Amino acid sequence: MSEQTIHVAIIIVAYNSRDDLGDCLESVLASDDAGLHRHVIVVDNASTDGTRAFLAQRFPQVDLIESRTNLGFAGGNNLAWDYTRKNHPDSQYLALLNPDTIVTSGWLRPLVQYLRQNPGVASVQPKLMLHPQTDRINSAGNRSHFLGFGFTSAFGELDQGQYHQPRSIDFASGAAMMVRTESLERVGLFDDQMFVYLEDAELSWKLRLIGYDTVFVPAATVYHKHNVQSTFKYLYYLERNRWILLLTYYKAATLLLLIPAMLVMELGLFGFAISRGMFWQKLRAWIDLLHPHNMRKLVAKRRETQSRRTISDRKFMTRFTGTIDYPPINHGLVRYVANPLLAAYWWFVRRLIRW
Repeated sequence: MSEQTIHVAIIIVAYNSRDDLGDCLESVLASDDAGLHRHVIVVDNASTDGTRAFLAQRFPQVDLIESRTNLGFAGGNNLAWDYTRKNHPDSQYLALLNPDTIVTSGWLRPLVQYLRQNPGVASVQPKLMLHPQTDRINSAGNRSHFLGFGFTSAFGELDQGQYHQPRSIDFASGAAMMVRTESLERVGLFDDQMFVYLEDAELSWKLRLIGYDTVFVPAATVYHKHNVQSTFKYLYYLERNRWILLLTYYKAATLLLLIPAMLVMELGLFGFAISRGMFWQKLRAWIDLLHPHNMRKLVAKRRETQSRRTISDRKFMTRFTGTIDYPPINHGLVRYVANPLLAAYWWFVRRLIRW
């Protein structure tokens, strides 16, 4: 890196995360990031666990933004991004962290260096390792399914150096990622409406649509106290946001081509929701999505997004997968029925997408 001072804003959005936040901030502040000027910003999303008092006492050097309501992961980060633009306008890079992460010393430099050397890349993700199973991988980059599902790659694998080279990925995990602020000035950060889940996929998708790549950079390592079971509590957000992705980013011809797979998947998901006692969450996702006010917002968002497009759907979807290779759910009907059928369908359909 050159001797020029490089400014990085580090954003951590907390919601009743006091028990984890101390470990996260201690690791961030102790990191050897010589040559980088850090602005550490914490958003308290109306926590009720004493987070604000804890931060004021333990970490007074951190910029604290207090939100009166819980804005979700998306809205909380957007609040901090607006704060960064006003108070730290010289920040060239934005690093996002979950409060349940612990960074390794020097984690910022490989990410900054990769972005500086690769102007066609707008966002990068470090190697995410599980905690306390610190020899196991949480994410070596996230994958996008052609039906809008998002999941981590290499989850639970023993780290034996098999993912030691940078590589392009479908999207960077919001648990730990870095984004070039110059690109955010063009497209914004997250969509407030998405609140939580798949908002990180949406960011990489909109950067991809205007020609930027997203890359996994394993030279940087972050540990994540990941709880798999908590994800399924939020089926409403996962399903609503998945459809927001599809209806915003795919061309109309692509959507028409995918209708058979979409219908079969909807039947399967309603069955899954009923079996897990989550039928109302699944139904609520559709009710919310089809609300006239939300549909008007979606149409406007689609129009704006498509107007910025610089690449075809064929190129945009080139790395998308037809299987869900995520060990916590890759069993039974998923492994033996859904994955083979959807993989075959995607193998055939992707060859028809010429636009």
